[in-house]
Amino acid sequence: MFKKVELSVSSYDTAWLARVPTMGSSLEPCFPQCLKWLLDNQHHDGSWCLPSRHDLMIKDSLMSTLACVLALRKWEIGEEHVSKGIEFMGSNFGAIMDKKQLSPMGFNIIFPSMVENAKDLGLKLPFSPNSVDKLRKNRNLELERLSRCNTKGSKSYLAYVSEGLTESYDPTEILKYQRKNGSLFNSPATTASLLVHSHDDKCLDYLHSLLDKYGSAVPTIYPNDIFIRLCMVDRIERLGISRHFIHEITVVLNETYRCWLQRDEEIFLDMQTCALAFRLLKKNGYEVSSDALADFNEEKHFFESSAGGQNLKDIYSVLELYKASEITTSPDDLVLETLHSWTSRYLKQGLENGAIPDEKFQKQVKNAVEFPYDVNVDRLDNRTNIESYNVDEIQILKALHR
Repeated sequence: MFKKVELSVSSYDTAWLARVPTMGSSLEPCFPQCLKWLLDNQHHDGSWCLPSRHDLMIKDSLMSTLACVLALRKWEIGEEHVSKGIEFMGSNFGAIMDKKQLSPMGFNIIFPSMVENAKDLGLKLPFSPNSVDKLRKNRNLELERLSRCNTKGSKSYLAYVSEGLTESYDPTEILKYQRKNGSLFNSPATTASLLVHSHDDKCLDYLHSLLDKYGSAVPTIYPNDIFIRLCMVDRIERLGISRHFIHEITVVLNETYRCWLQRDEEIFLDMQTCALAFRLLKKNGYEVSSDALADFNEEKHFFESSAGGQNLKDIYSVLELYKASEITTSPDDLVLETLHSWTSRYLKQGLENGAIPDEKFQKQVKNAVEFPYDVNVDRLDNRTNIESYNVDEIQILKALHR
């Protein structure tokens, strides 16, 4: 079970690949198989999204659906699909202004940009002019805030959501964030957008490798193998059944430690993966330093990187940072001390203001905050984790994924 890592496909990211034209001609799609997937995978209600969506995650469905509608409209196919998608967005547009709704990362920048793109393509979306104006204003405020920050975190975040940038899109600047595998942040959507603007061969190779692996649709993040395998180890340990998987766990941790020593991008460029790797390696006797978490030890840096907002990814990442901060390395570890201070405050606020919609995940957060790591009795901790275990746990980046 540790060898085969499966990710759910993302209609949002697949739609961005579907929009990429052939490098030698703007009249043909570079990835026609993605267009066919969009035509074959629209839900009965007109949406494109993960099945069985949560009531507080309608924004994800709206963003994915609009991305698919734009892709089909660009190549002038699937007129009936486009109409059904527009009807779905009209029926659910009220969720846009609902502050209780969870937002995909970059929603305030990307969604208004796609609305403008729809207008350019001659699509009439069922949104009132006042609502569109409010979306535009919120987008401009977000961009102004990030521009004022002018920090490493804010610049990185803007590059991550760069498919939502229009007049300020600078391929040269965004290419600075290209990883060794050719992607931008392991994000197919961001990479596809850059490919359209730059015709970069490494971007094209990355996207082709994705489709070679997944067929006609892609996940919202790839690769993500290290994180997923560490999550498996973490769940097995929390459920109290690790004694049955000693060999498998050792193999995963040894490989993770090798990547840690090599400062692998997949670990060190993602705060959730870095925090989880640090905690599991340290807990299992590997020599790792909390200095690796220093980039995340300021609350200000975190919110500039995530651009604020009520985002499920934020909660998951902060919970991992909080758990990592409880692994004692020395009495005067300032990195972990600072992490513990702001992450505990953030999680408590999340419990109080209802930012965590899933009841089982609420229990995980509440248990972590109320019972420090060093006082958790194994059997009690295992029982609590069994009760709060969610076999169908989802996370959200620009799109929901399992």
